[in-house]
This record gives sequence, structure tokens and C-alpha cells, in this order.
Amino acid sequence: MSFIFYAWIASIVYGLYAVVAKLIGKYQLTNIWQFSFFSILFAGIITSTISVLNGATIPTEWTFIVITSFFLAIGGVLYLVALKHLDVSAMAPLFNIRVVITVLLGYFFLNEILVPKSVALILLVVIAGFFATMDEKFSIKSFFQQNVTLGLLFMLVLSLQSTFINRAIDQTDYWTTTLWVGLFAIPLAFLFLYPKFRDDLPKTKPQNYIGVLILSLFGGLGDLAAFKAFEGNIGISSVIISLPISMILAFLFSIVKPELLEKHQLKVYFVRFSAAAVMIWGALQLSK
Repeated sequence: MSFIFYAWIASIVYGLYAVVAKLIGKYQLTNIWQFSFFSILFAGIITSTISVLNGATIPTEWTFIVITSFFLAIGGVLYLVALKHLDVSAMAPLFNIRVVITVLLGYFFLNEILVPKSVALILLVVIAGFFATMDEKFSIKSFFQQNVTLGLLFMLVLSLQSTFINRAIDQTDYWTTTLWVGLFAIPLAFLFLYPKFRDDLPKTKPQNYIGVLILSLFGGLGDLAAFKAFEGNIGISSVIISLPISMILAFLFSIVKPELLEKHQLKVYFVRFSAAAVMIWGALQLSK
């Protein structure tokens, strides 16, 4: 199947993932470090099992697999931490910044040409990002909050992760990469996160992990689809996967169940959706 099909699957699944993750972090596992580790653990077990069943083997080259595992672990933590402190509808448009970062990385490290049109599109996406994070105060300063910085840092890590996934698959194959990246991310996350949640571990009831397990099923399915999409094309896949599905879901929740996730005035959502549309268009033009 075309990489576009897998990119759309990943986009829809990741949209559901964001909403479910926000709910779990808000109501179930409030220790974000504990939440992050077990989401990486469960997702790694799920994707690794599927990979073995599909013929994954031991790779002859490990370099890009290890590097990708590192970024997967760091990215998994950054995403949930940023999502805990940001509205879903503010976080979702930031994914389009990933395309900008990818283009800039290509310019600085791969000697790719950056034409004036690309510079203008980068500025357009960044400026639109200012409006995508606005609340009722309608202040540009909202974009420079620490929480937004966490979101932008995650986009940088995600851009690097996507690039190294592509290289790792080229170096080995799809299922072998998926197997070992998922497995290596678990101990890396554990070493960093365990000291931050060990005191809460004995207090947590087993049923509190059910939500994380369900979330990991979403995450595992999304990762499998995303890795397959990035195998075919990084730029266009990134744009499709960055579509604000979770933003739409958050808006619907704000109407039906405003106390559940977030609640803003309609004019705030109008500005955020308009900014997101501009960012998507700009990101799509940059990826061509």
C-alpha cells in the first residue's frame, strides 16, 4: 500500500492518542513520569511482539537503531509532559512546526538549498504558530510560555526521530527496526524516569494501568503506521500525520463535555483553527 495510506492511519490514531493521553494524565496516572514510562513499556512490548511475528531478525548494523531508540524514549516523555500542561487544541497545530524543523535541519546539516520561497513559508508557519497557542487574553506572549517551549522541543526530537527511523529502516528493514527500537527505548526510559516515580509505584492500583495499556495499543498501532509511512516519504508523511485530528476532537468535547478536557470561547477556537489551517498549508508547501 502507498505510504499515504499509512500516514493517514497514523494521523487518525495519534489524534485519538492525544485525547486519551490527556484524560489519563488528568484523571488516572497523575505522576507524569510514571505515566510516560509505562506508556513506553507497553507500546514497546506491543510493537516488538508484532514485529517478531512478522519476521524481525537481529540487525547487522545497530547505529541508527540505537539513536532512534534514544529519541523515541525522550520524545515519548516530552510529548506527555507537554500535553499535560497544554490544551490539546494548542498542542495539535505545533506538529506542523516539525516540517519547518526538518527543512532547517536539512539546510544546516545536509547542505540542502533553502530558497526564498521556503524562508517565507517557514516564517508564515512560525507566525501562525503564535496564534495557534492563544487563549482568551489573545497575547503573543502565550507562544513563549515554558509549556509551549516543551511542545516545540518535542517537535525537534520528533523531527530527528523521523529522520533516523528512515535511516534505520534503510540500514536494516522495517520490522527489524521496529522490534529493536521499541525494545531499546524501554531501558533508556527506565534509567531516566524510575527515580521520579518509584515512591508512587507501590501506591498505584493495577487497574490504573488499564488506561495506559489501551493508550499503548493506540500508540503502538500509530507507530507501526508512522514508521511504514516514513519508510516511503518523510516530508508528506509528516504533514499528514501532523493534521490536527486531536484538535477537532478537543473542540467537540468542549461543546459536549466542557469540564472534561478544556473549554474556551468560540473565538479562541476560531483563531486556533484558522492558524492551524495556515500552518498545514505552509507545511504542505514546504514538503514538496
